[in-house]
Amino acid sequence: KLDSEGAQHLHDAAGKVLNDLKRYEEAFDHFNKAKQASGHQFDIDLYRRWIDSLIETFTPAFFAARAGYGNPSEVPVFVVGMPRSGTTLTEQICASHPDIHGAGELSKLRRVANAIGLKTSSAGDLNQPVMSITEDLSRTLADEHLSYLRERAPAALRVVDKMPHNFEMIGLIGLLFPNARIIHCRRDAIDNCVSCFVQNFSEGHSYNTDLKTLGLYYREYDRLMRHWNKVFPGLIFENRYETLVEDQEAQSRRIIDYLGLPWDDACLRFFDRDGSVNTLSRWQVRQPIYKSSVKRWKNYENEIQPLIQSLGDLADT
Repeated sequence: KLDSEGAQHLHDAAGKVLNDLKRYEEAFDHFNKAKQASGHQFDIDLYRRWIDSLIETFTPAFFAARAGYGNPSEVPVFVVGMPRSGTTLTEQICASHPDIHGAGELSKLRRVANAIGLKTSSAGDLNQPVMSITEDLSRTLADEHLSYLRERAPAALRVVDKMPHNFEMIGLIGLLFPNARIIHCRRDAIDNCVSCFVQNFSEGHSYNTDLKTLGLYYREYDRLMRHWNKVFPGLIFENRYETLVEDQEAQSRRIIDYLGLPWDDACLRFFDRDGSVNTLSRWQVRQPIYKSSVKRWKNYENEIQPLIQSLGDLADT
């Protein structure tokens, strides 16, 4: 008998084959069974309280009182968003520029957050650990983080960290690096969630285990991003996946311009680039941009009703 991990991989593989054969209903049944086999659970109420906590703690007034904190460097670039929203593609386009280094998904910022008490499990009160960060400590943490990035690319003018879930860390980024560039990758909510659901993510993505929870999780992500846009008006670049695949050159030029660098045609040939991509999207960024992934959720319309219901007004049907 297969153990749960074996069953998960088997159902995932069957789902992918059936999807390629356009047998969507059967494919989705296997994707569902893969998720059930994983047995992962996600506490959406705890997560919601944590998002509440981030919103209550990191306010415009909080940052106004801390002007001059952190390090003014423009080297750090953070590409954030839901997984499967175009973060890998965006990083590859940026990293094709001669002055930009793509560092991949770095866990460093999360380790800093954990060290100062900014973790999901402390959903109760973030106020205390965050309020206790002095100007000196903010500078020390920022300098240390910057030298960590510098080790990876001593000469680069920009270093890109594409850990998608750093969307939760934008308050900390603002405190440590007030001049950092943040590119927020956003994709059609239903497409984005379906693309997550059919992936075999690790246990750290347990929100991805059932469609209803996934939709509710997406709503929390969206609520937090709306908050960051209020706190940092006009400072976060919103990179729509659909815009990028519709007109790659125009959107790529906007991104490079936002990063404060001159345009380079190498950014259009990102798929020729040598460099490691260690995410589930790796085979996709080895080829030119394709538009077939837009509105792909329609193949599964009958199967994903619980997702569409939990997304509510964010579902563009």
